[in-house]
Amino acid sequence: MSKVITAVPTAPSKNQTIKATLKATKARRTQQRCRVFELKLDRSHLNQHTHAQLQRLFLEAKWLYNHILSQPNVCDMDYKLAEVPVKVKDRFELRELRHLSSHMKQSLIRRTIDNIKGLAHLKAKGHAIGRLNYKSEVKSIPLKQYGNTYKILNDKCIKIQGIAQHLRVNGLAQIPADSELANATLIQRHGDYFVAITTYQARKHTPPPSKTVGIDFGIKTQLTLSDGIAIQYAIPISTKLRKLHQQLSRCQYSSKNWYKALHKLEKAYVKVTNIKKDVRNKLVHYLHTRYGVVCYQDEHVKAWQRLWGRKILSTGIGGIIRTLEEKVHTPIQVDRWFPSTKTCSRCGNIRDIELDERLYVCPVCGLVMDRDHNSSVNIENEGLTQLLPTGRRDVKPVETESSTVTSLEYLNGIPYVTASSVSEAGSLTASA
Repeated sequence: MSKVITAVPTAPSKNQTIKATLKATKARRTQQRCRVFELKLDRSHLNQHTHAQLQRLFLEAKWLYNHILSQPNVCDMDYKLAEVPVKVKDRFELRELRHLSSHMKQSLIRRTIDNIKGLAHLKAKGHAIGRLNYKSEVKSIPLKQYGNTYKILNDKCIKIQGIAQHLRVNGLAQIPADSELANATLIQRHGDYFVAITTYQARKHTPPPSKTVGIDFGIKTQLTLSDGIAIQYAIPISTKLRKLHQQLSRCQYSSKNWYKALHKLEKAYVKVTNIKKDVRNKLVHYLHTRYGVVCYQDEHVKAWQRLWGRKILSTGIGGIIRTLEEKVHTPIQVDRWFPSTKTCSRCGNIRDIELDERLYVCPVCGLVMDRDHNSSVNIENEGLTQLLPTGRRDVKPVETESSTVTSLEYLNGIPYVTASSVSEAGSLTASA
């Protein structure tokens, strides 16, 4: 009698399971939106031992990074190494890596390899590139796996691999409850510690608004919209910053007081930068939620900086232009050499206009209009011509007085921002 042999299904190998998981994750990411949230470690709740551990962690990261660059073949490095040679004056000493975990070492090696591949890719395209240099300090450490290298414990604390204390952080409330947590980065900046967590949320498909707008960027009025709203804002250099610069200049270079003064100065600059970023994000959010098509001109911001450096520094117009390209539904960039200021928005006549002329007066059709408002209307018309070459279409509903008042109320509610309506005669009428 012959025996019937039944094939027993074999379990998938570990590599096959990993590949299947990565493939499923990659497919899921196409339907999700990536957002990074930055949390700040509360230093007042760090004990002395934990603070020393964090300092040592970044010191060991610097040792390992410099050791990676000294290797002839970075790809063959062992991430389980326990000590690395460190140059001290004219000789090398072996230093033990006590706090860097294997995952952190592996991530640092992986990041260095990616940087080398990026430089090689640029070189293949014909760019003149250098090489990676040794560092005197490393400011960030990758935490590549949630639940292993880092973990959120509750609404106030997180856990980092190798550190026994539960770290109290500020900003966990901003992460949505339905977020899928991915990798993170531990950052050291001006004496403080931050954790930047990458999250993914389900992408919400909402139809873009039907309204269109043209934006004229300027020095006196930072943004002038084609629907008659002028937006001004400025965050000037404060007296505190000047005093901190003076305090730093009086300290001996590289002394303890010099580093303390430097950290104070860096924090003051970061505060100003955060204010500019907040204003920029709120203005772009207003444009993103209200308009489907946003037309703007390719402004030569670097040339503006040479002429009006301090005014450009206090506004950060270049950042708004870059953010518009990324955030709005349909951004349309008009050519830099398009004569938006010289052209009449009613009849198309072109005439020269001086910088001190705030009104555009057309000698052909008699139009009298604020120069920035006239320019923004021309930018919108030119942008829509690029979008719909057959001519100007009625894709923008008529602006009502109530919607303008609502817009002005929202914009004037943003700190450091003053919004006003532009009258047909060119004067600026402050909002009520």
